[in-house]
Amino acid sequence: MTNDSSQLSGKRRLFLKSLGALGVSAAVGSTAAAQSSSSALDNYHQTLRAELTASARQQKSLPDGTYVYGETEDAATEAFTPRGGATTETVTVDTDAVPITTGEQLTVSAGTEDPSAIAYSGAVSDHEFSEGDLLLGVAYVRSDADDAEAHAAFGYRAPDAAGNTPVAENFVQRGAEIAPTGEWMRYFFPIEVGAKPSSDAVPTLEFWAGYGAQSIEFGGVALFDYSDGDISLGNLPPYDYEGRDEDAEWREAAHERIEEIRKTDMEVEVLNPGGQPMNDATVEVEMAEHAFDFGTAVSVEHITGDSEDDERYREVFQENFNKATIENGLKFPAWEGDWDIDNEATQATLDWLNDRDFPVRGHHLLWEQANPDGGGGMSLEKDLSEYTADEVDELVSEKIRSHAVEFEDDVAEWDMHNHPIWQSNFRDKEGLGWEAVDKWWDIADENSDHELHTNEMGVVGGAWQRSQYYDYITHLVENDYPLDGIGFMAHHQQQWNQMLDIENMIAGFDDFSEFGVPLIITEFDIQIFSRRNAQDVAVQRDYLRDFLTVAFSKPAVEALISWGFWEDDHWRPTGAYYDSDWTLREHGEKFLELVYDEWWTEETGETDDDGVYATRGFKGEYEISAEKGALSGETTVTVDDDTDTVTVELETPGNGNGNGNGNGKENKGKGNGKGNGN
Repeated sequence: MTNDSSQLSGKRRLFLKSLGALGVSAAVGSTAAAQSSSSALDNYHQTLRAELTASARQQKSLPDGTYVYGETEDAATEAFTPRGGATTETVTVDTDAVPITTGEQLTVSAGTEDPSAIAYSGAVSDHEFSEGDLLLGVAYVRSDADDAEAHAAFGYRAPDAAGNTPVAENFVQRGAEIAPTGEWMRYFFPIEVGAKPSSDAVPTLEFWAGYGAQSIEFGGVALFDYSDGDISLGNLPPYDYEGRDEDAEWREAAHERIEEIRKTDMEVEVLNPGGQPMNDATVEVEMAEHAFDFGTAVSVEHITGDSEDDERYREVFQENFNKATIENGLKFPAWEGDWDIDNEATQATLDWLNDRDFPVRGHHLLWEQANPDGGGGMSLEKDLSEYTADEVDELVSEKIRSHAVEFEDDVAEWDMHNHPIWQSNFRDKEGLGWEAVDKWWDIADENSDHELHTNEMGVVGGAWQRSQYYDYITHLVENDYPLDGIGFMAHHQQQWNQMLDIENMIAGFDDFSEFGVPLIITEFDIQIFSRRNAQDVAVQRDYLRDFLTVAFSKPAVEALISWGFWEDDHWRPTGAYYDSDWTLREHGEKFLELVYDEWWTEETGETDDDGVYATRGFKGEYEISAEKGALSGETTVTVDDDTDTVTVELETPGNGNGNGNGNGKENKGKGNGKGNGN
């Protein structure tokens, strides 16, 4: 991980820090002086306020608020003092990755039984709070230590002679834990002020640090007062979701379902060269590929390119995924020349994927948008209003037919109807309606032998279109459409509050499971506000874990397709699994941990007296080998609920590589752009 090193100035603010030993009253005076000397926002405070109030934050945009610790970095720093025997030293922040320029290093020589006894503490001198007021603490934090730890607290301190009393009650509502890394990372602390215990109690924001001998750097500390704003606690970062806790009740049932539906019993029978059972033979069962599809969108540019990044892109794809969607190349605006994507390169991408046995999702056949402004559509030459209904019907019918025929040998399935809820433009045009959609589905079915799916957002990635999509699917099912799969885009954006509480997420999957049609996560990603927000990074990692766990635990779900994986080729770069330099991000680590560790089978054991080794593993393709003494054999097999006993026949050295049988197929190995997530 990158180390955002800071430079110690070597200048201790001995006078100010000595005030900490004189009690809260002295520190209060220093805070007042610091704030009164600040008359205008410095660059950091302007940047911070502009970011939090930006309209791009959508549902999470905040009002201006009032800065409590002054309006410059220096004013805020002057408000904080160490207590409990810790010391501080000024540091210069020398990285352009964050907007702060200065901070302080808090050094703790030894931990205490009560971590709150040692803190970096900022008393508030000239600002009054009322019970129920909403505040927001902010701080950038880093440490060179691997095990550094701190805890944010805001509350009222009772003044004492030594100035060592911690806040009596912590009003920070969530996200108080701080686990610093070598990078400057930002933390938010939403606060709902409680009752003031006494008239002389002093409101204080502090960071408890008495967990052990450690040095932690703090910078950009700020406190917003939103008591005059019309906001709720849920508007304040960091953002969370119900069901995130490690001991949440839903987890046990989900893991039990995974054990039941994604795994199966298997028996390996080992025979000696004479065809007799071989006891005490060592058997290795190694999974090679999931039966479940863990795919990704890929770009034509990087599959066909010849740069070092292109080569790495192809390597990462092959190592980590087992299915692909060409993100933009098969959309009509690309194939018909409206976008700058070469058709020969698109075909080369299809050939490359098929040559390596990666199934390809065709994206798309029908999208009720005339022009490409929404990210796809049917690429009609004129505005929809300029066509008669019959003209639209004829044009769309021919596009669906020709596209299905053109790529019949290249794709494994189609997004037949993309965005049927978000864009119903053709159905809404007089003279078309559902009758035209009926016809277009029939044309697709007549010209393709592949599965036909629907695809829509806002169903399990957010839920604002769930009921409408449910009604749409109901219409298809009740009218016997050739529907083979129900697609959920599953794009998640923090600014739109699209990380669902787990029970809401589960309800979405359960509702659509009722149709008895396979469910596919077609376009999965999680966009966060900033990768410099430590709590955003953490919730992204945890939400990926929980979304994948819920999806994998549902019998109707057959695939999860990530919508890209590399920052430099991702429509929402904060959601990519890999940084620009190919460093694996935290949620990318969690993805690989689940798919190729927790949900992966590698077992070793010995055959019993009947020459059989029994185990249980995840469904998929396996390489199974056995040996005893100089004898060895191996086989490749697909393991599912219908798999009979897998037989491995041992051979003597120099007599072949051994053989076996089962209901297997050739193994293709583990592994199954900047574009438009539509």
